[in-house]
Amino acid sequence: MIKKTPISKQARTRRLERFLAVTAVITIIIAWFAGVALEASDLQPAIEAAWPEAGHFERVSGDTFAAYQDAAAEQLLGYVTVGEAAGYGGPLQLAVAVDLGGEVVGTAVVSHKETPSFFARVEGGGFLLQLWGKFFGDPFQLDEDLDGVSGATVTSRALAEAALQGSRLIAVEQLGETVLAAPPPPIQFGMPEITVLALFAVGYFAHRPKFKYKKQARWLMLLTGLFVLGFWYNLPLTISKINSFLLGFWPQWQTNLYWYFLLGGILFVLTADNKNAYCAWFCPFGAAQECLGVIGGAKRVGLRQYRRLFVWLQRGLAWLAIVLALLFRNPGVSSYEVFGTLFSLTGSTVLFALTGIVLVMSLFFKRPWCNFLCPLDPVYDLIRLVRGWSLELWRTVKQTASST
Repeated sequence: MIKKTPISKQARTRRLERFLAVTAVITIIIAWFAGVALEASDLQPAIEAAWPEAGHFERVSGDTFAAYQDAAAEQLLGYVTVGEAAGYGGPLQLAVAVDLGGEVVGTAVVSHKETPSFFARVEGGGFLLQLWGKFFGDPFQLDEDLDGVSGATVTSRALAEAALQGSRLIAVEQLGETVLAAPPPPIQFGMPEITVLALFAVGYFAHRPKFKYKKQARWLMLLTGLFVLGFWYNLPLTISKINSFLLGFWPQWQTNLYWYFLLGGILFVLTADNKNAYCAWFCPFGAAQECLGVIGGAKRVGLRQYRRLFVWLQRGLAWLAIVLALLFRNPGVSSYEVFGTLFSLTGSTVLFALTGIVLVMSLFFKRPWCNFLCPLDPVYDLIRLVRGWSLELWRTVKQTASST
């Protein structure tokens, strides 16, 4: 009789984590496809809102409608179509009304994937009204013939590009005008891109075993992340941005090099070195917590017996945030992070209250948000798990091949 070797507690835990990881990935894939199947947009309300004076609309092609004075359809006023551009969270659709002279006379948002609080700032700031009176031949450029909304530049630019696209589509297809093809967007490489590349470079050298000033380098990186990526540019990594990429909303690389550098660098370091360079070394909100911890003399939370419970709670919240975002096809619909509340003073009452609680706790406990609530840690854990599992399988395959 063959005696079975008992499975250790560590092996059982590893098996459970792998099983739950596979289950999580499967449910995320199901949510993605379910979201695609459920997604639908009714254009009619937005078409009518873009030109409320019109009494009748008739579809002429695709998403383009002719607008008439009344139901008799005798007096043609112009046309309404839908323009689309890439916003911060994903595609943004805008109904654009253009009269027979090629002037934009109205707009209405069809759909967007932006964080509600930031989008409300743009709408409340009257940015859409700036688009009225523009002609299809105008540049529709921020800081040139349009004023962007501070703290929501990407959303403002997306609305302008959608209006430009819609007005030019009507000018070419309905008004018979000739419009030059829009040139590709200029490559934006400035302080945010330079900063994130420099942070990865400093982190690489600071992690060398013989580097003497590791502590000083880490604090330099933390403060740079806090003030440059946080307060100055408000570009912390969020679960909304990860959801945006998972949904396939990949922004133009010419104007979004920062995100490709940041996410590419994080993935490279995680897979090559199994280290989380971002969270530990230059996450803006992590830096804010550590600074407050220095002021208040924060200590590690002594909850060892409940540590695994908090880890799984954190993972469960992250999984739920991702699944809901994919199901509703909106990256920010389930985001509960407090980064925007701190760095741009924008957010709901609940988020402001949560921010205050976390910041006060940071005075006494080390990184309470990172340790108990941040949805990014579980994403990193999943990548590490896949990395370790892949390496284990690779070693098994090599041993099997060498033994045969």
